[in-house]
Amino acid sequence: MPPSPAPEWAVQALDKVDEIVGKVRANTTDRLVRIARVVVFGLLAVIMGATAGVLAVIGLVRALDEVIPGPVWSVYLLLGAIFTAAGAFLWSKKTASPVSA
Repeated sequence: MPPSPAPEWAVQALDKVDEIVGKVRANTTDRLVRIARVVVFGLLAVIMGATAGVLAVIGLVRALDEVIPGPVWSVYLLLGAIFTAAGAFLWSKKTASPVSA
């Protein structure tokens, strides 16, 4: 009696299904997980960076208030002038966006 080809065919079919499912998963789920991680860690970095920036400015105001004699508004005036000059410099470096018709 010849051996039946069914078990070999079944194994090949299951291997093919497993291969296709693996490709679909690699193209969908794995990419979505990577994108979600980038979004979550990016937001976390932005929030932590913004918090650190605000705390740095608060510390700078308090430190300059101790160093510069006079009322605190002079420190606000100095830092306001520095930030305004930095903003004007960055604004001058921006490129114009193309005008759409």
